[in-house]
Amino acid sequence: MTTTTGGKQFYSALQAKAMDAVKDILKSPLYPIQYPAQGDFMWYWQNGNQVFNDSTFDYISALVAPGQVEGTAQLSSAGSFPNAYVQVLNSLVYSLSTAEQGRLAQAQSNASAQAQTLISDYQTAFGTITSDQMKEAKVQTKQDYVISYVLGSLWSGRGADKPLSYTEMSQARNLKKLLPSMPASGDQVVTDVTVYLNLMQDVNALSDNLQNGAWILQSLKNNTQYPSDRNGGMFTVDPNTGEVSKASQVSYGVNASIASISNDLQNTARKISIGMTTSQASGGSVSVSVEGQAGFSVGSWLQFSTTAGASYDMSKVSGTSTEASVSIEYAGYSVVPVAPLAWQQDRNIGFYYADPIAQAVANGSKDVTGFKFATSSPYNMASLASGGNFGLLTNLLISNFPTITITYRNASFSSFKQAWSQTVSGNLTLFGFIKLGSFSEGSFSSKYQQGADDSTFTITFSASPAVVGVPQLMQTAYVIGGAVANPGVTP
Repeated sequence: MTTTTGGKQFYSALQAKAMDAVKDILKSPLYPIQYPAQGDFMWYWQNGNQVFNDSTFDYISALVAPGQVEGTAQLSSAGSFPNAYVQVLNSLVYSLSTAEQGRLAQAQSNASAQAQTLISDYQTAFGTITSDQMKEAKVQTKQDYVISYVLGSLWSGRGADKPLSYTEMSQARNLKKLLPSMPASGDQVVTDVTVYLNLMQDVNALSDNLQNGAWILQSLKNNTQYPSDRNGGMFTVDPNTGEVSKASQVSYGVNASIASISNDLQNTARKISIGMTTSQASGGSVSVSVEGQAGFSVGSWLQFSTTAGASYDMSKVSGTSTEASVSIEYAGYSVVPVAPLAWQQDRNIGFYYADPIAQAVANGSKDVTGFKFATSSPYNMASLASGGNFGLLTNLLISNFPTITITYRNASFSSFKQAWSQTVSGNLTLFGFIKLGSFSEGSFSSKYQQGADDSTFTITFSASPAVVGVPQLMQTAYVIGGAVANPGVTP
């Protein structure tokens, strides 16, 4: 419980400070990304040939759900959002309301009866329609023979190569004017066809809606499950080897240039800082207060784990004390907008289209026409703040690795100097689970400085050269938080 309290206070303070820092840039709520969620962010998101960084893709394509610590978000595995998106699409269907289903059935019945009337009137005037005639006209039904072949090709004078379409006939103000070759005995047939086409307008409109809804769902699923050059898929590059993938991924984009991100990270005058104090608590515990909030007790507030496998409790190392003031400073930060490739209906490229999902959530169990859940949704479709676990990242707030400065009081600098090596690098863990750097070893190095006397001194942890001196595609930044969209929630 103490760890949860510490995490909640730290993340709450970080969220407030971060949102205040970017309030003129980002209007959406920002949620701290709870570790261990993917590690750090590879911000150099494409190579010189504009091929997307595979590790960047892995991070931004993750499904977002509420973190274990209140007010945070956690990420699932790489590519988990597209996979979850397909699961949700599979549970959707486009259907008509009861009233429109009845209207469609009645329209179909009326149109069927009228089709028999026009066939009967045609055969009375012009003789029985034979199977040989239908074969020659290349039609399947007798009403198509009359409408498509007789009126569309013969009576229109256009011939079989360019017959009148059903649409042209149904939209004509006076169908007879389009039929210059109509015999005098064809008046009743033309009247019958006009009535039939009018009845079919309702059938066609409702059927078109059903077919279009089904086509949208199928297109979205196909483009997500089988990305390719034809439907907007993209290749990715392995940041370790430089090898380009042989198979396509669904496309994601970063709406910030590498140069602008780099400039932001180098602008270390822009800072987000968290202040803490520690003091002795009962039973060997340490009392911690984050940004002036009510204190809480923990067994260990900061651990330093070295590349050699040693681990140090930073309130129990020789010469340190439990009396300290702490600053965690994120210098140089950047807002990085990210997004899946939106589906473009006219070209059928891209894969992300939230409208059917939001509509299905809004429709619920109501008797309306539109997208609905045919089976229960596999996810909680609410907002992240309300417990929704079907989310995607829309923005990331990243920074350089934080600098952690600890100023001890009532300590012994001489004892600490003998016990501590400034050449050792490692990782820092806050409250037992909040990583302050990469999962790879050697993220932080340290330096110390004596205070006014032997009882006070400062130790500063900052990113080691091994972290900041890696190849371009492997350049990483610390993720402070992310903005999240939930497709089931109407903005």
